[in-house]
Amino acid sequence: MNSLSEKHLLTIIKKSGIGILILDKNLNIVLANSWFIRSSGFKEKDLVGASFSSVFPELINTRTFKSVELCLEYSQYSILTHTLNPFPFPLYDNEKNREIGNRIYQYLHIIPISIEGETDPFCMIQISDVSQQVVREKLLREKMTLANQREVEAQKASQAKTDFLASMSHEIRTPLNAILGMTDTLNETDLTEEQQEYLTVLRNSGKALFNIINDILDLSRIESGKLEMEHIHFSIRDLMSETVSLFYMKAKAKGINLHFHIGDEISESIAGDSTRLQQVLINLLSNAMKFTEKGEIFVSTLLCENKKNIKISVEDTGIGIPSEKLNSIFESFTQVDSSTTRKYGGTGLGLTITKKLIQLMGGEISVDSHVGTGSKFSFEIPYEGFIKRNSGIHQHWLNLELPNPENFPNCNILLAEDSEENIFIIKTFFRKYPIHISIAYNGKEALAKFKTQKFDIILMDMQMPEMDGLEATREIRKIEVANQIRASDSIPIIAISANVQKEDISKSFLAGITSYLPKPVRKQEILKLMYFYLAM
Repeated sequence: MNSLSEKHLLTIIKKSGIGILILDKNLNIVLANSWFIRSSGFKEKDLVGASFSSVFPELINTRTFKSVELCLEYSQYSILTHTLNPFPFPLYDNEKNREIGNRIYQYLHIIPISIEGETDPFCMIQISDVSQQVVREKLLREKMTLANQREVEAQKASQAKTDFLASMSHEIRTPLNAILGMTDTLNETDLTEEQQEYLTVLRNSGKALFNIINDILDLSRIESGKLEMEHIHFSIRDLMSETVSLFYMKAKAKGINLHFHIGDEISESIAGDSTRLQQVLINLLSNAMKFTEKGEIFVSTLLCENKKNIKISVEDTGIGIPSEKLNSIFESFTQVDSSTTRKYGGTGLGLTITKKLIQLMGGEISVDSHVGTGSKFSFEIPYEGFIKRNSGIHQHWLNLELPNPENFPNCNILLAEDSEENIFIIKTFFRKYPIHISIAYNGKEALAKFKTQKFDIILMDMQMPEMDGLEATREIRKIEVANQIRASDSIPIIAISANVQKEDISKSFLAGITSYLPKPVRKQEILKLMYFYLAM
């Protein structure tokens, strides 16, 4: 290969795609290449041999000029980016921009040049046009800003939806508490057979509404990422038996054989979220029961070959699902067709929530179905089994046997509740029991009565005017601490609230609530919980 001559090298510099200026030790321009001459609008004879400061007087005392001086005096290499020094030289990419003074964005390298055998240095200024890069960066920043704005707006919209659903849940649960409470109370009276039928319809409708509210809230919490899974030990056999037993009466009425099987290789207890697993099973069994008119429903739980997962299947002999609909049945508000909704009802959220819950557990769900033959829903979730130990844990309060009214402990109760309907319901629940009730219509009244009277238990609504249940509970606990009352001797405060969001429940316990009952509260639940504290 032939070596490059001085002519070759000079041509390469002249034709370079970036601007090049070379200055001598006296700050005179000794070379300006074609790119720089074209962009600056100067002629080569006006540049070469001229003083740098006289050609570009506006650069004196700027970072560019000082960097050139440092280059020549101390051989310092400098980089001046377009960010802090965007337009040092009067350079333009066309005549139109020159007329309006629209300079190109410039990125400078100021490089000391030493020649072998010579003592005098040179300074080379390399100038890159980064205007397109700046435009791209600007567009990228605008897109990022827009994306951030949309993310903020989406978060606000999601929060607004969550707040709206929480508010609606509270507003709906409050009258629903009265409806279901009164059905329980009416059921204890002497009713004709016809009245009993009417009451059954009323109770079932109330329960259906309650389930719809829970479905919508669950979906909202899942989509907003606020639904957290528990990791506790529980008996899979007890859970399965309890869940399937909920459907025995309906199965018997329809003439359907309902049964389940759990593989012997599965441990007595496993780790996971028992509440959410039961919710999944209830959703799948409800679907199976809804769409099965004859035959059987079979639930099986088996250990997978890898020993790391368990597989639970719910199989029915119902109407089945067309193959073209199988991929869409897990979508929100989806049913097989409109006639399904008319005939069987439902929101179309059950399978959506079921799939999302299973995914939160670390599993997946699948379905195999044939029209007229039946469907089989199967899901696998991680398996963590261990041998059940006799831990000596006390019986759960829901499993307590409630004594007859005449044997129930005599007690004084403070009921903090602003709804007359809910006050009436609680009074109706307690009417046969030796329970003396004092009413406070807000947190201030509850606090005042606590200071002057002796109570065994406080039933506290969380959402009240003037002072809510959270603040009232905090003040009560402060008084107990000031009076040096031990935590074990503090008064039980049972929250009875229509707020069922996990954050609201957590706030209640942080405030000092002892137990939390969501509305609509059932008579047996509240009496058993009170008896649990009174009998301790």
